Amino acid sequence: MDQYEVGDDVDRPYWLSMPSQDFTALVDFIMPEIEVRLGRDGVFAPFGALMTREPYRGDIELLDEPMPDKKDGNAQLDHLKQALRDRVASTHQRAAVVAANCTVLLPGSGKQAEAAVLMCTHRDGTAANFVYPYTITSGRVTFAPLEMAEGTQDIFPPIRLRPWIRESCPPRPVGYRVGLFLFHGIDREAVLRRMNLTDTGRPEGDSPAPAALASLPDGWTVVWCNDPVAALHHTAHMETYAVGCTALSLSVDEPDYVTQAMGYANGLQLWTVRHVGTSRTNALPGGPHDLHMTGTPPAQLAAIVSAMQKEEADSGYLPDTIDFYFDIPVELIYALSGFRYCQRDYDRGRVTFNTLLPGAPEG
Repeated sequence: MDQYEVGDDVDRPYWLSMPSQDFTALVDFIMPEIEVRLGRDGVFAPFGALMTREPYRGDIELLDEPMPDKKDGNAQLDHLKQALRDRVASTHQRAAVVAANCTVLLPGSGKQAEAAVLMCTHRDGTAANFVYPYTITSGRVTFAPLEMAEGTQDIFPPIRLRPWIRESCPPRPVGYRVGLFLFHGIDREAVLRRMNLTDTGRPEGDSPAPAALASLPDGWTVVWCNDPVAALHHTAHMETYAVGCTALSLSVDEPDYVTQAMGYANGLQLWTVRHVGTSRTNALPGGPHDLHMTGTPPAQLAAIVSAMQKEEADSGYLPDTIDFYFDIPVELIYALSGFRYCQRDYDRGRVTFNTLLPGAPEG
């Protein structure tokens, strides 16, 4: 469900951005500053830049950290990288770049040259180095053609999702933030009327898909919502939507390791199962084994929790390396409806989604 078709990048959802695009934007942003510093001083201390998670063309902020007194270039570089790690640990960033003045060996000739090395990293684990050899003549900086090199991911923390999820889902480098709404006991048309959505009849593909709808083999109808704002709106109205039927909702926020499953019947919310895998403030408790429940969750929950605990114990991963509890609400929805947000193919075939439009079409 990754297809949007719009005329302006400003209108595109941020999760469609790709590491290569983000790295190019970071390089284009920081190279003029490197040229200014080289032309003025003939050298530059390490500095960097960060790209925010949103919008699509992420806002970029220069990070010019005061360097320690030591002249040791490695110490300065380590100091800057730690400052970047601290920032990405406490704020929503999706890419970063570290710029350093280095001596490199030119490919082919093996000669040494001064170069601006731009070390780009992305929250999805991607990394690449952009190397620009340069010469300075009378304060004028001339850059040689770009050389690319393999990078090292040493700014963003490792992703803690279970590996099979990342392999099963179509790639979204910034992570999934989606809402799912499932109904049993009413037909597709009733779901659409209640949610004020219109089925275009077009299977998802090259068409825009801020929301999409599919029918599942066991009588469930599922609405997938890519827009977090719209997902919050529908979550707030689920009791109204669930009149005369059984309904489920699932909120997924991979970047913050938050999942929440909720159950409804005949217009009433019956239960909630929520996991918050990280905590940035004392007001928001959380952690790898956080699990908060209200009401009377379905009986399947106990077996799901036990299975996740066993998988974690048998996995061989160091404690807290992978957030297994993130998938407890996900697996609960699967046990009840047969649908996982991170799965596309099933024993009965592939689930086909149609693109939805909000409200009734004009005319």
